[in-house]
Amino acid sequence: AQATARRHSLLHRLTVSEVERLTADAVAVTFDVPDELAAEYRFAPGQHVNVALPGGDGTRRSYSICAAPSEGRLRIAVKRIPGGEFSAYALRGLAPGAELDVMTPAGRFTPELDPANAKHYVAIAAGSGITPVFSIIAAVLETEPHSQVTLLYGNRTSRSVMFLEELADLKDR
Repeated sequence: AQATARRHSLLHRLTVSEVERLTADAVAVTFDVPDELAAEYRFAPGQHVNVALPGGDGTRRSYSICAAPSEGRLRIAVKRIPGGEFSAYALRGLAPGAELDVMTPAGRFTPELDPANAKHYVAIAAGSGITPVFSIIAAVLETEPHSQVTLLYGNRTSRSVMFLEELADLKDR
C-alpha cells in the first residue's frame, strides 16, 4: 500500500536522536521513532511532517522529509528563517534527547516508482527546496536501478548547499 493513501495525520511526541549541522544556517534533525509508531511514520519520498515545540503556542512548521524511505529514519532539514522562532531554536539549542511534537507524514508530492522502470527523471530545485527532491532522487536511484536522474540545482553559494556530500554520493550512483 502506498504511504500516501493511508491514515489521518496524528501528532506524537518524538525524541530527537541526532542534530547534524548541514551549513552555517541549516541543520538536519533525525527523530527516534518507537517501534509501536513505525507504521504511522512510514513515508513516501517527497512527503513532509509538521513539527511544533511542546508547550509552545501550538504553531506548527512544515518540513520536508529528507531521507530515502529505505533508510529507516525520519529526518528533516531546518534552515534559518529571519524572525523564525522554531528555526532559531533548532539551530541554536536543539540537541539529541529533546522532544518535539511531530505529525505523521503527509503530502502527495510523491512519484510512483517501479523497479521495472528505465526512465530519465529531471528535478529542478533551489536552496532549501532540495529537501523533498533529495528524498525523491535517493528513492528513484534505489528503487529503479535502470533509471537515471538529472538535477538542476541553484544556490547562493557553494557553502550554503544543503546535503552537499550526500548529493555527491547520489551523483556517483
